[in-house]
Amino acid sequence: MANQALIWIRLRWRLITLILIPLIFLPLPIIINLPQAKCGYIVIIITVYWIFEIIPLPVTSLLPLVFFPMAGVLKAETVAPLYFTDITALFFGSLAFAHAIESVNLHRRIALFVLSLVGTSTKWTMAGLMGVTAFLSMWISNTASVSIMLPVSLAIIGELQQQVTDLTDKNQVNQEATTAVDEVLELSEMGVSNGHTKTGVILNASELEEQKTEVSVEVKTRFRQSRQRHDQLTVDRLCLKRFDDLRKGFLLSIAYASTIGGLATLVGTGTNVFVKGYIDETYKGTAFRVNFLNFLLFGLPVGVIMLILCWLWLQILYNRIQFFKWRTDSKDRVSQGKLKAMLLKQYTDLGKPSWNEYCVGVVFIIMILLWVTRDFGETKGWSTIFLDEYMDDSTVAVFCGLLPLILPNSNPFQKNWKYESIVQWKVLVKSVSWDALFLLGAGLSIAAAFRTSKLSDSVAQVLKFLDGIPNAAIIILVIVISGLFTEVTSNISTASIFLPILDSVARSSFIHPGLLVLPCTLAVSLAFMLPIATPPNAIIFGSGGLRVIDMVKTGIVMNILGFLVVFLAATTWMPKIYGLDDRATEIFYSINITTSTTAGQ
Repeated sequence: MANQALIWIRLRWRLITLILIPLIFLPLPIIINLPQAKCGYIVIIITVYWIFEIIPLPVTSLLPLVFFPMAGVLKAETVAPLYFTDITALFFGSLAFAHAIESVNLHRRIALFVLSLVGTSTKWTMAGLMGVTAFLSMWISNTASVSIMLPVSLAIIGELQQQVTDLTDKNQVNQEATTAVDEVLELSEMGVSNGHTKTGVILNASELEEQKTEVSVEVKTRFRQSRQRHDQLTVDRLCLKRFDDLRKGFLLSIAYASTIGGLATLVGTGTNVFVKGYIDETYKGTAFRVNFLNFLLFGLPVGVIMLILCWLWLQILYNRIQFFKWRTDSKDRVSQGKLKAMLLKQYTDLGKPSWNEYCVGVVFIIMILLWVTRDFGETKGWSTIFLDEYMDDSTVAVFCGLLPLILPNSNPFQKNWKYESIVQWKVLVKSVSWDALFLLGAGLSIAAAFRTSKLSDSVAQVLKFLDGIPNAAIIILVIVISGLFTEVTSNISTASIFLPILDSVARSSFIHPGLLVLPCTLAVSLAFMLPIATPPNAIIFGSGGLRVIDMVKTGIVMNILGFLVVFLAATTWMPKIYGLDDRATEIFYSINITTSTTAGQ
């Protein structure tokens, strides 16, 4: 009976949780009939639904459109526009252009070209694979970059597996080892004891000594052969173990590189885009702003350092022999030659770059240049050509994202040319991650509800005990908690929950919010340990050859390294880039905070 009840609950736990969570926390808004309690009640429900995925994430992300107006926290006319702001446009434009890169196969050409340059030893091939994956993740989604690089990685793994298979087939190690052991056992019975042979014939002293010598030489010879065969068996087993380790290393390398590349640029992941929107809305009217260039200066060094550390850690864990081996033997040269031939064949199969590849490549370069040169901070860039503050990074993203929908797919000067755009709108609509766009809207809605309901102020009062704690201690605490929490829920969800709370922590401790908000932005992307932590982790785990313990063992060190690197950035170059010194903090609280609060309301 008890087992049947457990089975019944196990099959319906999502439905049970869906109903119970609102009922359990219902006394909160009833007893404390204040906007803060109502906002907190809704945020708790959404958070639980997000963490346990009671209903699909995009469906949960649409709940603020219903709950906040019903509870009287935000008006419908206030919530709805938050689902398509300039931040949403920025993300949509970058997703649209990422689809253009994929549709013309430019990503694969870049990947194979770089891999053919970095060398064909396993350590440098892995480095090249990670570098390309990270670069792609800087501009397209982490999931897309892993999906792009996984076939390349599996092709490399397949080539390595074929080499190991050829070696083991050639040696027939199991059969030979068994034969060798049998021969040694036979020889052990041929020994001479007390002057008698195996047939019982008595030998004189000279004959006995001669027989002993012959038997001794034969035993030594066959034992040496047996030892060689046993050694070969051990070597082949080590080869199989090394291949298994390399497979794990190559798979984890692209998942981790995509995560690291995503945190390096403003458009690398939805979390970064969301944080820009949060900062623009929450600190409107203050000097604290985020644009493509200053985020690149902040995030790119973090990404480069983490990529190097990740490569070193994967080499030590999964490719130790080759990593510390400086001279290549004949077997290594043969292996590298086959790997290089395989990569060159794949690159040659792509043929010459096509018209649409050239078009997308040129637009890609233009997009990066426009983003970098739009605003240099104190010195304005090309945006001064237009009305002040009318142009934004989203303008560039949408412009470049629309061009592939307009530019011709083939050379218009060819005979019998017929117009067809590089990207078809019907195809683009199916490829865009609408889930992420809804998550952005939900996050901005929660942040607005925190401000409007004064829940941020209530949280700040509760966190008064943090007064007097050194800034560095608060920063490292924020980084660790954010990084661990994001292992069990989506990055944007984590950011949307944490940022309003961190704003309250900053106010209660009288430190600049940027010192907590920006490190949290990178920390919520440090999800390396679990397959469910990020879509890239799930993709490589699903490809086979990995266990959960492998990801935990490798990922826990990556998390620690990530925490340390983000902390280093938060306490060294980040404050200088964003001007978050003591003087800026005083100005923020004494002059601009009133303007910011009024604007937020």
